[in-house]
Amino acid sequence: MEATATILGSGGFIPTGRRETSSLLVLPEGSETAIVVDAGTGIRRLITDRELLAGRTRLEVLLTHFHIDHVCGLAYLTELGDLDVRVSGPGAALYDVSTADVLARLFTHPVMPVSLPELGIGVGEIGPGEVDVAGHTVRVGRQDRHTDPTLGLRFGDALAWCTDTMEDPGTVELARGVRVLAHDSWGPPPAPGHAEPAAAAQVAVDAGAEHLVLIHVPPVADEADLRARAAAVHPHVTVATDLLRPLDL
Repeated sequence: MEATATILGSGGFIPTGRRETSSLLVLPEGSETAIVVDAGTGIRRLITDRELLAGRTRLEVLLTHFHIDHVCGLAYLTELGDLDVRVSGPGAALYDVSTADVLARLFTHPVMPVSLPELGIGVGEIGPGEVDVAGHTVRVGRQDRHTDPTLGLRFGDALAWCTDTMEDPGTVELARGVRVLAHDSWGPPPAPGHAEPAAAAQVAVDAGAEHLVLIHVPPVADEADLRARAAAVHPHVTVATDLLRPLDL
């Protein structure tokens, strides 16, 4: 897939002035569709920095899992009513409950006064395998080394996005030979279900990824320390910040 990519939210769980929570924007070439991975607080940039959408008229939101820091930004879709929006998640594939049913728990009174269907937003499923997203093939892998299972996504040979997982042999296979691996990185100290920087770097080495981008980083991260720990294992490391374009590295 020929595309551009922009990290809308590079932080983990708690947004800061420097990092919103997890969200990635992918703009495939020759398409009217924008793809967003996860709807953390970073998705707000599609409203406050509308030019990031580059005139796209359709929006496909792919959820890796349903933890609150990855879905809270779905509420912001109320401000994108002029777009044709669809949200797909791993409810059926990972948790044996439909994505529509999971999200209905959030988009209902008294938490949210309007439902996704009332907003005209379609809801579907995504799971492991090769999936078609707006005419483009995205490879999806299951990640079982988080506090709940999650999905990792690969866009051609350019970018693999693997947030909210510890180091995982399945991630190595998903990312094998990719140019840029964006991988969860938290700690030290470690957090349950997350990889420390050196472990993320080892995944990149084992996968043969050319460049490692550390994502889902702690809100008060010592960026120099994160990078140093990963760079001791992999030669090309970037600690993500919001609006980084990983395919330009």
